[in-house]
Amino acid sequence: MNVILETKEVVEPELKTFTENRVKFSLKRLFWMVRKIKVRYSLIPQSKTACNQNCQISLETFDHQQIEVSITARDKHTALNMGLKKIYKHVQKAFHKSQKYGRMSKHVYV
Repeated sequence: MNVILETKEVVEPELKTFTENRVKFSLKRLFWMVRKIKVRYSLIPQSKTACNQNCQISLETFDHQQIEVSITARDKHTALNMGLKKIYKHVQKAFHKSQKYGRMSKHVYV
């Protein structure tokens, strides 16, 4: 599983390691289904609320299904945690759907 972190600002090493560790921990049960995951942080400049940190997570599964989630929160850590919770639910739903209809690729288990 590749974890790619993208931001417009300079990435602190602590944020990069936190993001990678959190992604691996959150998806540890379904890590074999994930081929590539991209995490993009951005700042919403003219937000009238305190929630101005945006986290966009895009994921590609082994059967080439794209899953994207975007979350806005007060800080990057909260946005990442909320986004990973949503991503986990979507990956779990895709897995159950593929098992139900027998569409899971045979190359995943090798």
